[in-house]
Amino acid sequence: MEYDRYCDLTMRGGTTSGVVYPLAVASLARHYEFKQIGGASAGAIAAAFTAAAERGRASGGFEKLTKLIDWFTSGEGADRWRLAQLFQPTDKTRALYRIAVATMQKRETTGRSAISCLFFALLGAVGLRAKAVLTLMALLWLGGPVLFSAWLAPADYPGWLATLVVVLAIACVALALWPLRSSLPWPAWVFALVPLVLGLAFSRHYATAAIVLLVWLVLSLAAVSALTITYGYAMQKFLKHNARSIHFGLVPGTGDFTPSWLDRLAGMPKSTGVPPLADWIADRLDELAGTEHALTFGDLGEINLVLMTTDLSQGRPYRLPFQENWQYCDECLGYVLPRRVVEGMNGPETDTKCPLHEYMPLRDLPERDRLPVVLAVRMSLSFPGLIAAVPLCRDGRVHWFSDGGITSNFPIHFFDALLPRWPTFGLSLQPYPPGDTTDVWLPEQDASKSGERYASIGSAPRFLVSILDTFLDWRDTMQSALPGYRGRIAHVRQADDEGGTNLFMPPATIKKLALRGQKAGDLLRERFEQQRNTDRYRWIRLRMAVREYQELGVQAADRDAMYEELLARFEIPEELHEWFRTPPADGDPDRAGIEIALDHVGRLKDDGPFDGAPPVDPDLRLTPPE
Repeated sequence: MEYDRYCDLTMRGGTTSGVVYPLAVASLARHYEFKQIGGASAGAIAAAFTAAAERGRASGGFEKLTKLIDWFTSGEGADRWRLAQLFQPTDKTRALYRIAVATMQKRETTGRSAISCLFFALLGAVGLRAKAVLTLMALLWLGGPVLFSAWLAPADYPGWLATLVVVLAIACVALALWPLRSSLPWPAWVFALVPLVLGLAFSRHYATAAIVLLVWLVLSLAAVSALTITYGYAMQKFLKHNARSIHFGLVPGTGDFTPSWLDRLAGMPKSTGVPPLADWIADRLDELAGTEHALTFGDLGEINLVLMTTDLSQGRPYRLPFQENWQYCDECLGYVLPRRVVEGMNGPETDTKCPLHEYMPLRDLPERDRLPVVLAVRMSLSFPGLIAAVPLCRDGRVHWFSDGGITSNFPIHFFDALLPRWPTFGLSLQPYPPGDTTDVWLPEQDASKSGERYASIGSAPRFLVSILDTFLDWRDTMQSALPGYRGRIAHVRQADDEGGTNLFMPPATIKKLALRGQKAGDLLRERFEQQRNTDRYRWIRLRMAVREYQELGVQAADRDAMYEELLARFEIPEELHEWFRTPPADGDPDRAGIEIALDHVGRLKDDGPFDGAPPVDPDLRLTPPE
């Protein structure tokens, strides 16, 4: 019965949605001991924290884990934005990061206007020549209609009008520079229409008015074109020369960054001593586990931590820790990991130089027991474009590892078995379905399809987002709906302004998400604490396994003669001798056992002794390892 005190756990990725997991994990830990833990992206952070807390259970690991939510939600002033402060760019990427941060501003949360912050972000993203061109274009756009109308009919315009146009143009700039916490009854851009209105007001002829309107439209198109071309060219030039050196992301995860006055005007929070993301993760892992050095997979003992990453160079997923041999460069990893972690790895040098830093030798990546957990976490959470990718080398070539969510954002299949000993719980995320305000949904254990994931599509952007979500998550979504899976996955629901890439969630929002996570953990724990529900889960899995054996039995019964004849005449070629401990001398050495296995499996075909099948019939197939 001790098996009923163990569980596995898998968590979905979702950038800032990771705040859902600490209280959920602590709730499950009240009854269960975690044996295997997995995740991708932000779920990888939560999985590593869970493994570290399990390792440090005796020293209060899970109590420390719950205090992380207090740390995120207890600050005041600039400390309210500790979550956002974890994401720190470099001097080289700060200009682009300002633009990303500016678009996240909302008056109701940060007290800042996205328009004002974007103005400052764009202002600091180009050089002096580009600023001068854009300023002239803006003044021409604001004053052009009136000046052109005055040129057509100078007698109709009083002398004070030119002064008024200049004053209005300056007013537009002043309004854009207005203190960021001001609240105006109208947005500043409305004043851009004033020169057009004045230009039309003094036009006594329809032809003149039509020409003025046409001039305003042409100038508007020219202003938009100038803006697009200027910043498009600046972006293209920056990425062409710097994309690889910044590891294809704005936030490296480590380093020494302090926001400047322009960064602050663009929306970045004031620095309060919060470390960058990878440094913070490494410190928390050591604290939760109770180690005095960078936590390694060997320190976890019998706790099996498995994380998902994506090798973009090979176009395939990998499970971490690796089963393969890889090399790393001190400079490459020093850009994305704390220096103390890289120095502690101290892998032996090879004769090969790093393709990205030709003066640096490559080192062999440590074996599993000495591999830092924070490296695996960092490789799994490299959100494309935002968080820098991690380069490793093999055969003298660079492989770029990015977000595990690219290939499986919710790897619920990690620890699955046909006949599991204990449940693999899943903590997932989803939007609120239309008309449903339930914060946490725990599906029933059978094959009913009520409550399937559904997202309303009412706009073109939502349509495009749904395409991307389906492209990335369809396998995980279908896997999660199978009988024997669905009843052990709790779905925490989020609004559009919660989780995801919402870096500026107020403490109250973070607290709400964390409490929803706690409710999800409570629901799972309470369901499976009851022996009848655990027995029901095992019975469903048993019946599903028998169903798949039956399908295999059909093939074995139909093709038994074909494969027995194959075994009788097939001579094992020398190229396949490595399949055996002792090279076969005459045919397959396991021929007799294989024939018996085929015979027994063949008896389980559809007309065999088992009846009943769930409405959803999964496929049993061979898949390559990740």
